[in-house]
Amino acid sequence: MDFKEKEKQIKDTLMKEKEELKVAYSDLIEKLRSEGEKMQLDLRNEYDNAKKYVKKNPETGVGIALAGGLIIGLAIAKLLKK
Repeated sequence: MDFKEKEKQIKDTLMKEKEELKVAYSDLIEKLRSEGEKMQLDLRNEYDNAKKYVKKNPETGVGIALAGGLIIGLAIAKLLKK
């Protein structure tokens, strides 16, 4: 086998691998897009459920918001002290 044939074989193999990588990349991007859309829908549903819960239980909702605000405030204060 001469060098020209070997060079052609290598180029053909590289082109084939490149095409397979393009297909795999496209598949991965599509799966990520699909999962992202699913996560957005799930988050939207959870947000709606939380809104309904707070409307039914406003005192609990205020308590949770207060506790969350305190925790975030303490975390920010700790970060700013460093």
